[in-house]
Amino acid sequence: MFVRVSIPLLSMVLTATLFMSCDAFTNRPISPISTTTSRLTKKTTSSSKLYLSPEFGVENARRLFYLWFFGASGGGGIAVGAFPQMAKNFQEIQALKGVGPTLGGENVGLPPLLTGYPEDLKLADVQKILNNKMTVEQMVAKGPKDSFWAERGYLRFESFVAANKNCNPLALRAVFDAMTTSVSTVSPVTAQELLDAFKDDIGLFKRTLLLSKAKGYSAIAFLLFLLGIAAATSADAFASGWFPDWPGLENFPVSLINPGFWTIPEYWI
Repeated sequence: MFVRVSIPLLSMVLTATLFMSCDAFTNRPISPISTTTSRLTKKTTSSSKLYLSPEFGVENARRLFYLWFFGASGGGGIAVGAFPQMAKNFQEIQALKGVGPTLGGENVGLPPLLTGYPEDLKLADVQKILNNKMTVEQMVAKGPKDSFWAERGYLRFESFVAANKNCNPLALRAVFDAMTTSVSTVSPVTAQELLDAFKDDIGLFKRTLLLSKAKGYSAIAFLLFLLGIAAATSADAFASGWFPDWPGLENFPVSLINPGFWTIPEYWI
């Protein structure tokens, strides 16, 4: 499982944080966009859940919305677009349960809950793959050259499978996953070093695989965290910039029903 945290989205988090630290908490006067007294410009303490300071102002709230919404939408779109492929990869792995040849016998001892696999691996199936006498360089040379990285000598999962015919599909997937956080590509140097090390220490294989999975899960969690920050900040700034006096801001999301989102136009500025 592999997730690249979107660089544009991450940069937006850092940029907007700097923007707020330099602008949101200063005491300089801010020109109001409307003569209407806004909740954002009141000096009294509000019970609102919004994190924007009372001195932030409508103009700055609008600028913050533009910064986060349009700036993060590109990176966010790329990140969100990766989720369908991740779901597809997960379904393909789950479909490997009980599929293909197996030597049976003792289990490796990897909990499916931690690996995301449909079942534990058979130790004999893993050892059969690790005892393959072909070098990674030979696997790459004989494998398909169907991608940019394959042409440049990187080991693709398809080449790894082709070099290990009649092996258990789930074990193949697990051994490859232990070598990289990518779904389909790994450096030939890294792959050779790890295959040699796994052959002599099955415990190292287990630890490396679990660490690789942990990195993948952490990347997904961090990505969701960034998307949540972008969405929450954009919504907050949008509300504070265009309808700051709407009573529903005090008890969102219950306010979508009472007083109801349809009352927002009455407070639009």
